[in-house]
Amino acid sequence: MGYKLVWEYDNHVEAEIAKGILESNRIKVIIHSDDCGGMAGGQTFVSGVKLFVPEEDTEKAKLLLNL
Repeated sequence: MGYKLVWEYDNHVEAEIAKGILESNRIKVIIHSDDCGGMAGGQTFVSGVKLFVPEEDTEKAKLLLNL
C-alpha cells in the first residue's frame, strides 16, 4: 500500500485541520515538512507542508477537503 500526495499547505495549522477531518472519516494521514522538526518553521514557506493518504483513499480525501 503506497501513499499519495493530496495537497500541500502553507503551514502546519492548515495541514493539521485537514488531518483531523480525514482521520475522523477513518483515513490514515501522513504529514511531511522539511522544517527540521519545527525548529525552522520559516522553511514551510519554501517547501510547504505535504499531506499524504493511502492511494485508495485519495479521491475520498479530496472530496472531504473540497479540493
